[in-house]
This record gives sequence, C-alpha cells and structure tokens, in this order.
Amino acid sequence: MKFFNKKLLSFVVIVFLVLGYGNSQIKVSEFLQESKIASPDNNKLYFVDFWATWCVPCIAAKEHLKVLQSQFPDDFYVVSLSSENPIKVEKFLKKKPNDLAVAIDYNKETFGKYNVNVLPAGVLFNANGKVLWEGGAPDLKKEMVAKFLRQQTARTSLSSFFNIIRVEDETSNEYIPTKAMEVKPLASGFEELSVVDNDNYLKVSGSLKAVLGYLAKIYKNQIVIADGLDSNYAVYFKKPLNTNENIAFKLITELNLGVDRKFNEGEGISFTVDTPKFWDTNQIDWGKNNAKYLIGDAQIQGDNVSLKDIAYQLAYVLDMPVIVPDDSGMSLTLHDWDFHYKFFQLMQTDLEDNYGIRAEKKIISYPVYYIQKKAP
Repeated sequence: MKFFNKKLLSFVVIVFLVLGYGNSQIKVSEFLQESKIASPDNNKLYFVDFWATWCVPCIAAKEHLKVLQSQFPDDFYVVSLSSENPIKVEKFLKKKPNDLAVAIDYNKETFGKYNVNVLPAGVLFNANGKVLWEGGAPDLKKEMVAKFLRQQTARTSLSSFFNIIRVEDETSNEYIPTKAMEVKPLASGFEELSVVDNDNYLKVSGSLKAVLGYLAKIYKNQIVIADGLDSNYAVYFKKPLNTNENIAFKLITELNLGVDRKFNEGEGISFTVDTPKFWDTNQIDWGKNNAKYLIGDAQIQGDNVSLKDIAYQLAYVLDMPVIVPDDSGMSLTLHDWDFHYKFFQLMQTDLEDNYGIRAEKKIISYPVYYIQKKAP
C-alpha cells in the first residue's frame, strides 16, 4: 500500500509528516522508502530510529532493528529518521541497502523535540501516539517489544498515524547573504552541525565548537570552548570564498573572542606524503550542490574535497586526531576519494597504494585551540 509520493531530487516539494495526536507532533520532510518487511496497516507500535550516515554504531543498530522488525511484521513498524541531506542518505542507501522505512527530518524539529544528542537513539510510541520508551536503539529488545504489544489493544495504520502536509520548498525564500560574512545567533539547546554549500554561499550552523571545527577542519577534541561561550550560530560566507583567508579565525574575531594554541600528546594518526598520487576530480561526480561526502560503516568517499577535508571526516569516524602535512598547497587542493577506514591495516594499504599517503597510528603531538573571551 502506497501512502506517500516520493519527491524527486529537485526538491520541488517538501513534505511534512505530522503525528496525528494532540499537540505532540513528529515532523519529517519525506519518506525515502517504505519498510520492505513490515505491513503499514494496523500496527500497535511505531518506533522512530534516529540515525546518521556518519554514525558507525547506527549501522549495527539497524541490523538489530531489522531483526526486531521481521519478528513483529504485523504489529510493529520501524521508521529510521535522519536529519541529513536526502541526496546523501539516498546515495548511502545505494551502497548500504536497508529494509527498514527511511525518512528525513528536514528542519531537525523531531531531533530537537526529543533532545536527541547521542546516536543511535529511538522513541517507541503506541497507536495513540503515547511515548512508551526512549533510549539507545540497540537497547530495545525482543522481550520488551513483546511486552508492550501485550499491553496494547489499539491499532492504527501508518497512513492514519502520520498526517501528510505539503508545503512549498523553502529554498525559494532562502536567505542569501549580502556581506562577506554574516553571523546569526540561534536558539539555545542542542544544535547539530548543518552545512549548506552551494554556488552562492557557504552556511554552517550549530554550536560554536562544531562550527569552528568544520571551518578549520579540526577534530572536536582539539577545540576547547570556555564556559558559557558555546552558543549556537548560523554563519554565512558569501561566495566566492577567499581561499587564502582563515575563515575560522575570522569568525572568532567577529565574536570578539580570543584563541590560545597549546599542544597535547595522545594517540592519533599522522599522514606523510612523500610522493602524492592523489586522484583528480573526475573519478566521482555527484552533481552540483550535492553532498560532498558519503561515509558508510567501512568506507569514506569524497567528491571534490581536499586532503584536509578528508582528514577532518576521518578524525570524527575514528574518534582521534588526524594530522596532515603542513603544506597548505597540497592539503587544500581538491580531489576525489574512496578508501576503507574500519580496519586500520586496510586503510593504510588503500591510502598508500591509491594516494601515496603513509598513515601511522601512534602517540603524536597535536594542537589544541582554547577559545575564550578577549582580554580587556
């Protein structure tokens, strides 16, 4: 049974699905796919699985949820919800097919509503929309689902449980900056990093720590924000960008903050490039204004991104600093990438054979940037 119209990649229409009870609503922009296991008719329980393509534990959680879904196909329905660009998620699903229903949280309202700041996470509802359980998705066990099913009598179909509301694509009224850099404070609370990079501007929004990490391509543990300063911002940079300008430092200066660099020692990965064999930019083409990265549970791909960009993404998936050669020309030029990262020896082989990068995991010295109020 079809209950939604799949939106084309042009994003002409944005769809919001609203949970139909009281004032408590779940909003998503679109369903990318229906469940290939469960029936959308007359379920007692609905489970929202919060995930992201970059979240390695989320992939294992999905395998667990797939098993649960297959054990209760007529009473229990899982919807995996990501707040990422739908094109990025669709490309990920082509690489890593998933039998669960998959949806997008366009405005991140659902992530914020349920205070999702650790992934994987999930919320279990009954047919009347009451929250029965919240927690890490892998912690939802078969016995728990069976117990909740025994306690419930009401049933509802997926098409009744969600109310589909169509609105115009917000990009038609999208704000375009007029200055080289514009900073807009956002509401307090958890704010996941969001990046919009198109022909007109670069927009980075989230906590100050997340925004600075992205702009400087620095791992999160290399940035320390003084108490009370890690507010949320949306920062716009008008295109074309000045490639010689340190835009992270420009933001720090705009906010009237100071930065103090120190060095720590700890486990990390060091890149050495004696004879680079970097790919050109013709190996991967995901089109204009699309996602630049595809991060699966074992593979990283990049379309027209620099060595510094790739090191930044790798640092997050491996949860440790990655230090690249101190050569701005080599580290900032754009290339295509496709390499394994889950098993270190395979990653070493991929990087050295395909790109001429020697990767070593060892105790390294790495910079840590302390952001604080400027001294009067």
